[in-house]
Amino acid sequence: MAPDNRDLQFPRKTFETIRTTGSIVFWAAVAWGVLMLPLLVVLASPFLNSAQSIPLSFPFLQFSNSLSPDGPLMPRIVFKEIESPPSQPHQTDSTRSPNQKPASTQAKISILVDTARHRLFVKDGDRILHEALASTGSGNTLADPKNPERTWTFETPKGTFSIESKLEKPVWIRPDWAFIEQGDPVPDKMADRLKPGVLGRYALGFGNGYFIHGALYSNLLGQDVTHGCIQLHPKDLQFVFETVQLGTPIIII
Repeated sequence: MAPDNRDLQFPRKTFETIRTTGSIVFWAAVAWGVLMLPLLVVLASPFLNSAQSIPLSFPFLQFSNSLSPDGPLMPRIVFKEIESPPSQPHQTDSTRSPNQKPASTQAKISILVDTARHRLFVKDGDRILHEALASTGSGNTLADPKNPERTWTFETPKGTFSIESKLEKPVWIRPDWAFIEQGDPVPDKMADRLKPGVLGRYALGFGNGYFIHGALYSNLLGQDVTHGCIQLHPKDLQFVFETVQLGTPIIII
C-alpha cells in the first residue's frame, strides 16, 4: 500500500522550521558581532596602549671573563634594569628642587677643633655631625739636659691642615723627647723606639708628626695634657676614622 502524503508533511515542515530558525540565529549572531566589534576595540585600547609602554626585561646568562677562585668558568645570572617610561623623565638642572645644591657645590666633610673648649666637631658644611670631648697640648716646655738650646714646646698647632694619613693599629715611634722626659737614654736602634698599643685603635695624621688618636687614660679627656696631639675617646675616634677621608680639612682654633 502506498504511503500517505500526510505522514510525510509533518517531518518536512519540522525540518523547514529548524532550518529557517538556524538561519535567523546565524545571521543575527553575525550582525551582533559586526555591531559590537567597534565597541570592543574602544574598550580594549587603553589596555593595549599600556601594554606597549611596558619594556620587557629578562635575565640572561653571562660567563665571567676570568677563572673563578673555586673552579672553572661558571655562568651567572645578570639582570638588565627596566628603563623608566617616557612619562617619567630623569631629573635635570631645570627640574631640581630650589633648595637642592648641585653636586659640585655640595657641602664637604671637615673637622673643627676648639682647643679652648676641648671639643672636636665633625661637620658637613655648617651642620655638626658629631661632637667629641678632646684633650690637646699641655703647653709645657722641655729642654735637653745635654743640649739646653734644644727644646720642645708641647702645644697643639693652630691653623688649617688636612688629613694626610689614616692608620689602623698604629705603632708609636717614640721621638727623642719621650726618652728625655722620662730620664732615659735616647736609643740608637729604631726597634727600641717602637711602642704599640698606646695610640689606640686608629690614628689620623695631619702633618709634622701630629695625630688625632685614642686617649690612653679616658679620665684625662677634656684637659691640656698631650704633647700636641689630639686625643679622643675610642668611640669618638672610630666615628671620625670611619667618616673622614684623606684630604679632609681640619681647622684648629
